[in-house]
Amino acid sequence: MTSKPITIRKATAEDILFLQAMSWEAVLVSPRLLASPGAEALQKMEEQYWRRWKEHPDPAFVALDTTGRKLGAIIMRPHGTDEPVYGWRISIAVEVQARSQGIGQRLIERAITFAREKSAPYVNLFVDSTNTQAIALYQRVGFVQAIARYQRVGIIEVGEVDQIIEMRINF
Repeated sequence: MTSKPITIRKATAEDILFLQAMSWEAVLVSPRLLASPGAEALQKMEEQYWRRWKEHPDPAFVALDTTGRKLGAIIMRPHGTDEPVYGWRISIAVEVQARSQGIGQRLIERAITFAREKSAPYVNLFVDSTNTQAIALYQRVGFVQAIARYQRVGIIEVGEVDQIIEMRINF
C-alpha cells in the first residue's frame, strides 16, 4: 500500500459515465454473478438504474489522485424504499492500475461513515467467492460473511449455491 494523497469526494452527474464504468467493472470481476441472469439482462438493469440515477441519485463517492484523475468509485444503493433508509448495499471498483494502494479501503470507509451518519444499522455487499483479494479487503474493514440464505438482488437470486457471498458490517 502506498501513501499517495487521495481525495474522496461525493459523485455528481458529471461522474455518471465513470460510475457506470466502475459499476460494470465490479460486475465483470464476478463471473458467477454475471452468469446468473446473463450479461444482456444485467446491462439492461444497469442502463435503467443509471437513467433513474440522473434524476434521483443514490449516494456515490469517487477517489481522485492529486491531478484529479479518477481512480475508483463506490455506489450505495438503499435497501427498499423506506425512509429513512434501513441499510445500504455497496458496489465498488478501482481502476486496475490503481489497485493495492489503499483506494478501495478509503472508499469503503467513506461509505461506512456515510451510512453511520444516516443512522443505518448495516452496509452489505455481494462478492464472488473466487474474488479472494476483495474478500480480504472487506474483512480488513470489518465485514463478515452473512448467514447463508438466498436473496433477490434486482433480477438475480444469490446465495451459497452459486457461490456469491453476502458480506455485512453492522453498526
